[in-house]
Amino acid sequence: MAREVDGKKIAEEIFSSVRDEVSRIKSMGYKIKLSIVAIGKDNEMELFIRNKKKYAQFCGIEIEEIYLPQDITEQDLLLKINELNKSDCTGFIIQLPLPPHIRKEIIDLISPLKDVDCLTSENLGKVMKDHTTARFIPCACKSMIDILEIYGVEVSGKRAVVVGSSDLVGKPCAAVLLNMGATVSVCHKATDMKNLGELVRSADIVVSAAGVPGIIKGSWIKPGAVVIDIGTRVVNGKVFGDVEYDLAKERASIITPVPGGVGIITVAELMRNTLKAFFLSKSV
Repeated sequence: MAREVDGKKIAEEIFSSVRDEVSRIKSMGYKIKLSIVAIGKDNEMELFIRNKKKYAQFCGIEIEEIYLPQDITEQDLLLKINELNKSDCTGFIIQLPLPPHIRKEIIDLISPLKDVDCLTSENLGKVMKDHTTARFIPCACKSMIDILEIYGVEVSGKRAVVVGSSDLVGKPCAAVLLNMGATVSVCHKATDMKNLGELVRSADIVVSAAGVPGIIKGSWIKPGAVVIDIGTRVVNGKVFGDVEYDLAKERASIITPVPGGVGIITVAELMRNTLKAFFLSKSV
């Protein structure tokens, strides 16, 4: 039976630390502000924004919500990005995914010093090269690092499989595991399901960020493997992970539940990145 990662406990420690530091900074007459840009609206996006707002307020971080129309032009989005780069916000994020008509390259126009999601090429490049010296680390990826460190997982020499290849989660997670000495396989949309199963069966560490409920079968999990489920999907108001949890927990040594695992830690890491952004802009 696997040890279940207590994401809430890990996140609470981060939130408390951030809250104390934000309180100190505010007592000196400064403020910390996170701006969230949402293009269009849907229930899943609203859920994520609501959670970020809730915990930002707990930490004493001011939140600004900016809703833009789904059919916004690239030029108008560029104008908004430039405005935020020059504004009083400490950091800002553009809630993903972008509409199909918006090229993802526009993310590179975010100031790297305000890029608290760590999606610009400059910041991601630093993570790929050496995450230990990077300005920021993408929040879900940093959550993975937290779990591996807190639960004493030895990564060097292990076989790892990352399911998902997004800039936000899959690519940085794979790069960090590689930096830590793992032999890493990355699976994505073009990976045949048979090959996916074979790769997962051989993995000592499984990190899934596909956002496809149940794509990782519990029977695939190698006995004693570490399973970190980052993928989430909201279906009829309920949050599901990528991994068939009940069977997987019988085989794994460590596993993250959904909800209650990585998700809440990711929000905490966003608050910590926002705090870091403040220190990048000011010396206090």
